[in-house]
Amino acid sequence: MTRRSSLPVVLAVASILVIAAPATFADPTSERYGFSTYREEAGRVTVFVDGYPASMGGDAHYIPIAVAIAMTKSGKSLALTPESFTLVDGAGHSVPAAGFEELAKNYDKLTYDRSLIRVRPIVVGSYVSDLREIESRFYPPVNGGTRIPRVELGPFTWFNDVLYFPRPAAGLGGVLTLRVAMPEGDPVAVRFEVPHQAPPKP
Repeated sequence: MTRRSSLPVVLAVASILVIAAPATFADPTSERYGFSTYREEAGRVTVFVDGYPASMGGDAHYIPIAVAIAMTKSGKSLALTPESFTLVDGAGHSVPAAGFEELAKNYDKLTYDRSLIRVRPIVVGSYVSDLREIESRFYPPVNGGTRIPRVELGPFTWFNDVLYFPRPAAGLGGVLTLRVAMPEGDPVAVRFEVPHQAPPKP
């Protein structure tokens, strides 16, 4: 093949790569740590997000997001409340976590969600589960214990809980982002997906 005759082939291949590149490299998720669990580490803090509970919510106006946060090194304590969390959908629209009274009045699946998460708890490594666990209940169901609206993480502690957000305007497709505001420094952003199939049996 002559140099001149090979030029159209080269141009065609280059065009295909340019077209395919956005679909291949756009919107990567954070590290996938389980079937539907994703992890992001930032300094002393590790944040896990599980998108599976949201896939079971049907058309409800609110979606549950399971989360676990660990402080794996020494340093100042970290206080977190539902107001520390923001959900960003695939189109870039952001929504704050739902208020407790608002959710209790308009959402009737709190008990179901807790049962689901007991059966399929969020996946964290032993390097987290072996730390001291802090009790957390941002959104307790009726008869589910006293609400704990603020959690303080000290060095070498962790907690897990369920957060609730209004259903995003762009739906649950694509890559979602959970942003966790830090008292000092930039927020930690975990990019995750809501699964479209059932997880393997435990």
